[in-house]
Amino acid sequence: MNFFTDFPTATPEEMGITSESLIGFLKRLEDIDIPMHSAIVMRHDKVIMETYYKPYERNTLHRMFSITKSFVSLGIGLLEEEGKLSLDDHIIQYFPEKLPVEGVHPYIEAMTIRDMLRMASAHDKTTFKVMLIDDWVKTFFSVTPSHVPGTCFSYDTSSTHTLAALVEKLSGMELLNYLRSKFLDELDFSKDAYCMKDPVGVSMGGSGMMATPYDLLKVMYLIAHKGLNNGKQLLPANYIKEATAKQIDNYSKSATFEEMQGYGYQFWCTTHNGIVCYGMGGQLALYLPDKDLILITTADTQGRQGGVQLIYDAFWDTVYPALSDCPIIANSSTNTDDAILNSQTALTNYVGSRQLMYLHGADTSPFMRLINSKTFLLDNNKMGFTNITLSFHNSGNDKCTSGQFDYSNLSGNHTLKFAIGANCIQQFPSYNYTTAISGTWCSKDTFLIKAHLIDECIGNIFIQLVFKNDTVTLMMRKSEETMFQEFDGFTSGKMI
Repeated sequence: MNFFTDFPTATPEEMGITSESLIGFLKRLEDIDIPMHSAIVMRHDKVIMETYYKPYERNTLHRMFSITKSFVSLGIGLLEEEGKLSLDDHIIQYFPEKLPVEGVHPYIEAMTIRDMLRMASAHDKTTFKVMLIDDWVKTFFSVTPSHVPGTCFSYDTSSTHTLAALVEKLSGMELLNYLRSKFLDELDFSKDAYCMKDPVGVSMGGSGMMATPYDLLKVMYLIAHKGLNNGKQLLPANYIKEATAKQIDNYSKSATFEEMQGYGYQFWCTTHNGIVCYGMGGQLALYLPDKDLILITTADTQGRQGGVQLIYDAFWDTVYPALSDCPIIANSSTNTDDAILNSQTALTNYVGSRQLMYLHGADTSPFMRLINSKTFLLDNNKMGFTNITLSFHNSGNDKCTSGQFDYSNLSGNHTLKFAIGANCIQQFPSYNYTTAISGTWCSKDTFLIKAHLIDECIGNIFIQLVFKNDTVTLMMRKSEETMFQEFDGFTSGKMI
């Protein structure tokens, strides 16, 4: 069996970590309502904890968002090793066909690959969100720059997307296929992993990779070993050293303390002397060289201000202080063989029972009989919703366990099915993204539905219905980057 297919495992205590601290880490995140999707901890090259929140499993592909940027960086490092580019080359020399006919701005002309790797491009915004054309790479050269390149850190996804296009142009392969040919296949990286494309077919190097958390573990393991595996140098060691070192200060530009520690070549520096591949929403591949520890998480903290920092804080407060340089053995009345075994059993049971967060609350309300299956005609509203119906199943005198929200909007008539006290997995109407949907009575007159998107698109849609006499007020909010605009706003309506 390939070493990377299943890493060796060990008990936490054998690797100098208490099982209680790992349980504490996961419980802390659940107690503060951080929607986790997975968590893996490796120490001294052995996996000591691995958990997935159902319906996620080890082989479930997950949107990794900006972790993709670190993969683009590795592609650039490999091309440099092949002699196909230099980091100090000017990017315009590789894309003459993308340059504006009226001429290139001097700041764009001066920009180097190294500038772009360090997030020190000439742009202060993602250019394809400013210039709305299909050719995202062309926007990078056409949008008027804001400052001299190579001077200040400013997070620019279009810069990384252009570097992904460069990898594909010079290698003659799609981004992931090139990386597969160089090292990912050696790691038994998921065969069905892929990278989403921009409108003209360039891999979305800034945010588009779909892979598994275990895939991230494999790549971070290789980085931790300076690109060397089984005597074979799969990644250039010098490039890895530079890419994961602080190349530019970002203290004044970043939003959270963990993100203020510096930036390498598409890798972030963290406190505790760590390096991390970081993707929006809690996608993390964290390596702590001083402790020889790797933490992988996938999650969805969108809509939760400072949510990713909360993941870090939970880890620093629970697991990090419990790390020991030696195995933890029975040596006291409170640290006996039985106590350690019980803790390990508790961890095994805990990680094996995780499931996606769902809404908690009441399963019934006096209003339920009054509004069950009744249609409400809505006022004119910007969302384009015309009428809604809320229906409950198994209501009567028994517990209500499920129901459905029927709605009509500009795209037609649709149904969202929800579970109460659990999640209902379905495809979201019109968009066809896999979604986990739950509902609950927040109070006697207020019902809340949460649709948790768990596909290429990750985010949450909240639908709140407040009933008063024969009226309903509908409030909707979405925490998703680019779509579902119609699920954001207020309106009221009357029962018909």
